[in-house]
Amino acid sequence: MANYSTEPRLIAFDMDGTLISDRFIFRLAHRFGFEAELGEIILRNIPEYEKTRSVASLLKEIKVREIIDTLNQIPLSPGTQLTALELKREGHVLAIISDSYTIVTERLKKRLGFNCTVANKLVVEGGKITGEVEMPLNWTSNRTGCLKHSVCKLNALVRLSEKTKIPLERTVAVGDNIADICMLRQAGLGIAFNPKTKAVEQSADITINKHMLQLLTIIREQRLSKASPTHTEQGNISPICLFSSKEEIRHLHQPMED
Repeated sequence: MANYSTEPRLIAFDMDGTLISDRFIFRLAHRFGFEAELGEIILRNIPEYEKTRSVASLLKEIKVREIIDTLNQIPLSPGTQLTALELKREGHVLAIISDSYTIVTERLKKRLGFNCTVANKLVVEGGKITGEVEMPLNWTSNRTGCLKHSVCKLNALVRLSEKTKIPLERTVAVGDNIADICMLRQAGLGIAFNPKTKAVEQSADITINKHMLQLLTIIREQRLSKASPTHTEQGNISPICLFSSKEEIRHLHQPMED
C-alpha cells in the first residue's frame, strides 16, 4: 500500500455545499415554513453576525431531534465519506469550520470521523432551541474588508493550527462560498469545491467540481508552499472548538503569543 503522507496536514472543510450537498438552514426553513423570513434576513444591509443572530431566532421551539433529522435528509457531497476515510487513514487532522451550528457539525463530525469542529452554538432548553445563539465572533477588527461573519474561518484555522501544532503552511482549506475566502487565501493550499462565485474560485489555488474524491489526488500530489499570514493578519483568536463529542463546548479566549 502506498504511503502518501510523510507529515500530517490540517484539512479544514466548510460544511454547507462542501461536505453536504445543500445548505442546512435552507432545508430547515423549507421544512418549518420560514423561507420568506430567512430570505428577508439574508438581504438585510447589516453585519453578517447580526444576520446569524436573527436567523437563530427563527429556530425557536424547534426540537433538537428535528434539527438532526433534517441534517440526515441532506446527502453528503459525492465521494465525501470515502475521502474522509482515506485522509484519516493517511494520518491527517480533519476539521469542520462552519457558520452553521454545533448541533449539526458535531453530528457530521461523528459520522465522518473528523477530529474537531468550529461553529455557532444554539442555546437548548428541554430539548428545544430557545432562539438564542452563541457566536465565536473571532474576527480581527483591523482587517480590511472583513465581513464580520459569526465565525471567522481564517482565525479559526489559525487557532486550530496552533492547537494541533500543525503549521499554517501545512494546512488545507476546502470551501465553496464567500465566507470561505479568507481561509482559502491564507491556508497552505486553498481548494474551491463547486465554488458558488467567481471570487471564491479566484481566491483558491485549485478548483474541483462535482466529486470530492478529486481532493485525494490533490492532497497526495501537491506541495504546500504558501507563506503563513503575519501576526497582524492572524489577530486574537477565540473560536469554539470541539475535540470530542463528549466534551463540553469550550471558549478559547487566550490571545496568540507573539
